[in-house]
Amino acid sequence: MQRKEKEKHRRRVHISRRNVLDLCITTAIVAVTTGASALLVKWTDSSANVTALYMLAALLVARTTEGYGWGILASVMGVFAVNYAFTDPFYKLNFTAAGYPVIFISLLLISIITSATTGSVKQQARRSRASEQRIRRLYEFSQQLANAHDTDSMIDLTLRYLHELLGCPVLYFQNEDSLVNNQERVCGEISGFVSDSIERGAVEACFREKKAAGAGTLLAPYAMFHYIPLMSGETMLGCYGLLWKDNPIDEETMEHVRAILAQTGISLERQMLAEERNRAALAADREMIRSNLLRSISHDLRTPLTGIIGASAAIEESGDRIGAVETKKLAADIHEDAEWLLRMVENLLSVTRVSQVTNLKKSEEAAEEVIAEAVARCKKRYPDAQISVHLPEEMLFVPMDVTLIVQVLINLIENAIRYAGTPVEVSLRRQNGNAQFTVRDFGPGIPKEQRDTLFETTQVHADSRRGGLGIGLTLCRSIIAAHEGEISEINHLDGGAQFVFTLPMEENT
Repeated sequence: MQRKEKEKHRRRVHISRRNVLDLCITTAIVAVTTGASALLVKWTDSSANVTALYMLAALLVARTTEGYGWGILASVMGVFAVNYAFTDPFYKLNFTAAGYPVIFISLLLISIITSATTGSVKQQARRSRASEQRIRRLYEFSQQLANAHDTDSMIDLTLRYLHELLGCPVLYFQNEDSLVNNQERVCGEISGFVSDSIERGAVEACFREKKAAGAGTLLAPYAMFHYIPLMSGETMLGCYGLLWKDNPIDEETMEHVRAILAQTGISLERQMLAEERNRAALAADREMIRSNLLRSISHDLRTPLTGIIGASAAIEESGDRIGAVETKKLAADIHEDAEWLLRMVENLLSVTRVSQVTNLKKSEEAAEEVIAEAVARCKKRYPDAQISVHLPEEMLFVPMDVTLIVQVLINLIENAIRYAGTPVEVSLRRQNGNAQFTVRDFGPGIPKEQRDTLFETTQVHADSRRGGLGIGLTLCRSIIAAHEGEISEINHLDGGAQFVFTLPMEENT
C-alpha cells in the first residue's frame, strides 16, 4: 500500500508540473502571436490577417498541450487581444462592434474542434503505446512461463507479476481446502484477512460460481479483495485475489490481468498434463521393472534351492554310504548355494529400497571409501580373487546412497569373478563433472546376442549352473537411474567385459 500511495503522489506532482508547463506554453504562444500581429499591422497597415494568426495560435496550443482546456483558453485570450489591441477603438474592450460576435464564435469553434481532434489523436497514440507495452509485457511473461519448470513456479511467477503490475497485495488459493486451512500464497504485505467472514464468503463464491467475486462485482461486493478465477476451459485451477477496495483498477488494466491469467491457465494445464504423462510413464517403467524382477527372481532362486534340496536329501538318505569326503562336498555345495541365496536376498532388499522412495536420501561420500568397502566384502566371499583398484590422486566426494552404490559395485565385481574369473580391475576417475566407476574383467566378454537385453531380462551364463546376471544388472540399472546417473557395458579392446557407471558430483535442483 505504501508503494501505491507513493505512485499516486508522484502522479499528482506530475499533473501539477504539467499544468504549469501547459500554462506557460499557452501564454508564450499567445504573447508571440500578439507581437507578430503588431508587427504585421505596422508593416501592412491592416489588421485583416490578425484573426488568422490567433486561429493558428489556438491550433499550436491545442497541439502542444494536454487536454482540451488550453486551446479554448488560447482562443479566449486571442479574442480579447484582437478586441483590445487591433480593433477600433484601440486599447479598449468593446464587444458591441459590428461583426465581432462572429469572430469570437469562429475562433471559439475552431479552437474547440482543433483541440478535440488533437486530443483524440493524442489519446489514440497513448492507447497504442499502452497496448504495445501490454503486448510486450505479455510476451515476456509468456516466455518466463515457458521457462518455468513446475506448476508452483508458474503460480509464484504470476503472483509476482501481478503485484509489480498493480502495486497491490495479490493472493492465490489453489482450492477451497487451501482457504479452510489458511494455505493461501501471498505476494505483498497483508495478514489475517482469511478470518474475515466476508472475504471467506467471496472466495467460496468465486470457486462455487467460477466467476469474479468480491470488490467491484455482484458476488460479495463488500469484500476488500477482487477475486478472479484461474480457468483453463471449463476447469477452475485456482483463484487470484487483488486488493481493490480503495483503488479500483481501470478496465484496460483488468483486460491485461485477464490475459495474464488466461495465459497462466493454459500453461498450468499443459504442465499438469505433462506431469501426469511423466507419472504414467514412470508407473509403466516401474511395472516393467517389477515384472522383469519377478521373472529374474523365479529363475534365479529355482536352481540354488533345487541344489540345496538335492544335496541335503542325499546326506539325509545316504549319508552313511557315501562317505565323509562326498558328504563334505555336498555340505560345501549347500553352503555355496546358501550364500548365493543370501546375496539374492540382499539384492531384493535393495530393490525394495529403490522402489519405496521417490527421492533417495543422498549424502556426500568419499567414492574411494565406497569402493574399498565393496572390494572388502567381495574379498571376504572370494578370498582367492585378485581384485586391483586404481584411484585418482584427488578425493572425489559424490552425493549417493552408500548402501545402494556398494550393492551395485558388489554385483558387478561378483559377476566378473563368477563368469570371467580373475583378475578384476576396479577404477575411479572424474569426467565432465561426474564420478566414473569402472569394473573390468579379462574373460571372454559378453556374447553379442545378450548385449541388447543385458540390463532388462534374465541372462544365464553358459558355464554357470545358476542363473544370475538378470536381477543383479537390472537392480544396478535401477539404482544408477535413481541417482540420475548412467550405466553401460562394452567388450574391451584388449579382451574382457567392462561395465561403466557415472554419478553426478553435484545435486540437481
